[in-house]
Amino acid sequence: MNYKADDSFTDIMRVTSRDFLTLSKAFKKALMMGQKLLGAIFALALLFFNVSTARAQDAVSWLPLPEAVEALESNYKVTVKTVIVPEWPEGSNFYYAFEPNRRQRKTGFIFYPGALVDPRSYAPTAQAIAAQGYLTVIVKMVGDLAILSPDRASVVISDYPYIETWVIGGHSLGGTIACSYAKKFPDKVQGVVLWAAYPSAVFSIRDTSLKVTSIFGTNDGLATPEEIEESRADLPPDTQFVPIDGGNHTQFGWYDVYPNPVQPDDNSPDITRQQQQCQIIYHTVKSLEHVNRNQCAATFLLGKQDQRLGALRQFRDTVLVKSAIGKNLIEMYYINSQRMIALFEQRPAIRMSAKKMLELLVPALQFLSCF
Repeated sequence: MNYKADDSFTDIMRVTSRDFLTLSKAFKKALMMGQKLLGAIFALALLFFNVSTARAQDAVSWLPLPEAVEALESNYKVTVKTVIVPEWPEGSNFYYAFEPNRRQRKTGFIFYPGALVDPRSYAPTAQAIAAQGYLTVIVKMVGDLAILSPDRASVVISDYPYIETWVIGGHSLGGTIACSYAKKFPDKVQGVVLWAAYPSAVFSIRDTSLKVTSIFGTNDGLATPEEIEESRADLPPDTQFVPIDGGNHTQFGWYDVYPNPVQPDDNSPDITRQQQQCQIIYHTVKSLEHVNRNQCAATFLLGKQDQRLGALRQFRDTVLVKSAIGKNLIEMYYINSQRMIALFEQRPAIRMSAKKMLELLVPALQFLSCF
């Protein structure tokens, strides 16, 4: 077992990490009740905790189980890379990229680890997701606390320009901070996948167009089913909630909690880690597929950052919607977008021709939008 020598110090810090969850929950309730002063006090307490805990990052983080370390090896389906980011602080200046070797899709998944969990602990799950064709990245955090490195997804996104659609997610505190990133950068991510996690009121993403999936264990003692239910208020109305019967908090990763069977305050599971992981992988991939399918053909051809998309949307919203024929054209376009994308993926020559035609069409549509 991977148990550290300084057990007493480690235990103290883990109790403190448990207090962080308590403070987070209290902060959320204070904001919901409109007690701004109390909320500010809790915010200061969280800040103090974050700074002090970061200094002890190597001494307190749970280490990966052997299965997780093995999953960092490349195979014929997935290539695993450790990507160094020079501008990040030494000791946390990297992320793990799991790149599919075949049928790579245009949607990528960025994952924020749980608090005080070594990022390698999620490698088996990342391997399995990447094997389905989705680039999957596990981000190393300062102090293994996502709240200290909330915007690191931006570097990952810039490193992979060929990925056109991004989904961000995380476990526990990592999921909460993933929501904060999605709220801050709604133009960079299109979906969120939460593993035993939920946003605070401060990081509410309810009024967004994000596609969200919340996966949780019915035996979770840290992100309880009751708290997951309460989180509906801070998530989009069409959020998909996926309960894993008998699953707990600890089994969302592959980390060593020796000498205990589960991490502090968690409940014992009624299913094995492998059984829980199978469901996590299945529903995460399903969520990625859903986001991937919802991409429109024009975005696929031009790229989501292309400013000409604004002209196309303006034509749609100022010209087409004003007539019954125009509305029917809009509906037909979105119904058939995924078929067109599939054709473009299979036939690069057709994709190139369609892109050139669209580029020639944009100026004409801009002219028509002026009338």
